Amino acid sequence: MVHVTCIFALVFVLVANCVSSDVQYKPYLSVYYESKCPDSRAFILQQLQPALKLLHKHIKLNFIPFGKARSVNNGHGFECQHGPAECLGNIVQECALDLMTGRTDLEKTAYVACEMRTLAGAQGNLECVEKAHLPANLVNECLSSGRGTSLQLHSEYLTKIVRPQFVPTVTIDGIFNQQIQDSSQEDLIGTLCSILKETKECAQYYNSIAMKFIL
Repeated sequence: MVHVTCIFALVFVLVANCVSSDVQYKPYLSVYYESKCPDSRAFILQQLQPALKLLHKHIKLNFIPFGKARSVNNGHGFECQHGPAECLGNIVQECALDLMTGRTDLEKTAYVACEMRTLAGAQGNLECVEKAHLPANLVNECLSSGRGTSLQLHSEYLTKIVRPQFVPTVTIDGIFNQQIQDSSQEDLIGTLCSILKETKECAQYYNSIAMKFIL
């Protein structure tokens, strides 16, 4: 009986503290990942996609598909952790995301999730590009014109600033924090809600967890 009372008290406190008008501050979440990395795939499909579905109104998102790759001769080639197919997958996603400037973060996440789930781009298949309603010819043009290489070199520059020891790596507002990195791999929603304290979505999330104990 005491245990149930405590749970109800927790629910009341969460509702009182979390339900308010939308906050102005939107943390900028950057995800450094690789197109064929199993850990990147698990994080994007199991952590990032559900988090964006719940909290897309309250955060800004940036994808950086490079990871532990490295450029050769200033972009005349790239070497990737999981082989040449991963380099192709990285640059396909880079080109597609560049064309998605102006699209919502939910749309971008749906596209990247498709690539991570199917590995289409890494196989030279533009199925996910077309599913995102992007012109395949413009992605091919990006790949062949050098635009994709320039985008990857910029992603390499951004990645070197962070120097990720583990892929995927996340930063908030461009700042790496080991505690946020560790917790985000297990519970990205909870990690973001620890920053977004005054959102009804976070209140609903925590209350749903509390209700599981009650029921």
